[in-house]
Amino acid sequence: MGGFCQFLSGCQRIAISFPDTPVITWKSVTVTKIDTGAVPDYHLKIVISFTDGNGDIGLGPDDTTGVFSPNSPYYYNLWVGYYEEVKDSFIHITQSFPFGGDTIKYNGRIPVITPEGKLKAITGDIEYDIDLGSGTKSGSAGQNAIKFDFILLDKALNKSNKIFSPPIVLN
Repeated sequence: MGGFCQFLSGCQRIAISFPDTPVITWKSVTVTKIDTGAVPDYHLKIVISFTDGNGDIGLGPDDTTGVFSPNSPYYYNLWVGYYEEVKDSFIHITQSFPFGGDTIKYNGRIPVITPEGKLKAITGDIEYDIDLGSGTKSGSAGQNAIKFDFILLDKALNKSNKIFSPPIVLN
């Protein structure tokens, strides 16, 4: 389980200003169904657009101590929540659903993309891969619609707005 940032595309330094807190918007999802036999696997490519006024998006390979240590919530700078449609509404799914437990997370570490030079404001797209494996995680029969929420954190730990994907149907 888990995702990773495959790469950033369309990242541009610009001479206009944005807030120093990141702002994200939903752009798209591509679902790939992989036939592995009895139960197919699913791979998602999610694209999220972003802006950041001071360009301090990303964590480097050495950002693994202190507040960025692996046991810290800030080890990841893209927080991803997972939801499944159950009886016509989406619920946040946990690892031991429906009996409680830790939420299933597809959090990721976006690499450093801070621009060189004086102009630091940036805008671009984050392409994020999620391997779902055999689909929905709750084990509920007949469930095939999921969705995600996303929050992007910058190096100063400013949290972006929270966005939700549209429902994603797994067929």
